[in-house]
Amino acid sequence: MGILGHIGAFAASAAVTYTLSAIFYTQQVLAKQFAIGAVYSLEQQASAYVQNFIGLAPAFGVVLAIALLLGFIVSAIVKRIIRPLAPIAYPVAGAAAVFTAIWLIDNTLGKGGAGAIGGARDALGLGLQCLAGFAGGVVFSLLRPRIRR
Repeated sequence: MGILGHIGAFAASAAVTYTLSAIFYTQQVLAKQFAIGAVYSLEQQASAYVQNFIGLAPAFGVVLAIALLLGFIVSAIVKRIIRPLAPIAYPVAGAAAVFTAIWLIDNTLGKGGAGAIGGARDALGLGLQCLAGFAGGVVFSLLRPRIRR
């Protein structure tokens, strides 16, 4: 159950992170458009959520999954060294992984400009994206198999 349990926990974590990230992304973009007077029906808003969920998956979903994988591997090592942080290691790693992924995207693809990830162009949007990673880390922490020593 060990490796399969970890794979399942990771898959659930990545799914939660991606789903929340897509929701927060869409909400931030719609909020900015509402602020300048755009008006959307509930059907149009729902369609935007669905289209973003599907449209972001191929590229951004893979980037988030890779970032989480790297973050969880590093946190598995760090939590053994700094034991008091062990209970929050994976949630913090999830938030840090998402932050790092967005920072790298902005500074490579976006060349440090306005922000390549529309839903994370301001502090609130970036914070919500990190919250998605934190939630994914909580899911991983709760679902992963415990190794008995």
